[in-house]
Amino acid sequence: MRKVAVCAALVVLAGTALLAWGVLGGRGVAAAEPTALRSGRMATDFTLELYSGGTFHLAEQRGKVVLVNFWASWCPPCKEEAPVLERAWQAYQDQAVVFVGVDVWDTQTDARAFMEEYGITYPNVIDSSGEVAIEYGLTGVPETWVLGREGRLVRRWVGALNDQQIAAFLEEALR
Repeated sequence: MRKVAVCAALVVLAGTALLAWGVLGGRGVAAAEPTALRSGRMATDFTLELYSGGTFHLAEQRGKVVLVNFWASWCPPCKEEAPVLERAWQAYQDQAVVFVGVDVWDTQTDARAFMEEYGITYPNVIDSSGEVAIEYGLTGVPETWVLGREGRLVRRWVGALNDQQIAAFLEEALR
């Protein structure tokens, strides 16, 4: 009887491991997207306060490719990704591309220190209530959405992006 219980436990463990590997099988994965998040769907509009003052209104960005990056200062992969995003912003900001960082689950003091430490110059907003993160179905940080010129989802990525990935995603959206 004990052997059966051990075998059953191993089967459950193996199945769970296989499921986790399938969903999270790479370092940074294309998220398994529920129907509401599938490519081509209109991104939900939001207006949030900018760290630099004023507000960022997503709907005002129509006609441009928009990269929305959810992050937090305490997140190690976000620290790894920060210089990649800034380099991409510097390379694409003159090509009808807008970046917006959405700081979630963080303190404003820590977020400001993070942006200063990594020299972040693209707009960043405060999602202090987590409302936008919830609306977007955020599974963790970092998570990046690339929206086409009409505001439709072109690409969603969970995990830190590297230089090649971000360039490929933006080029895809700019076509």
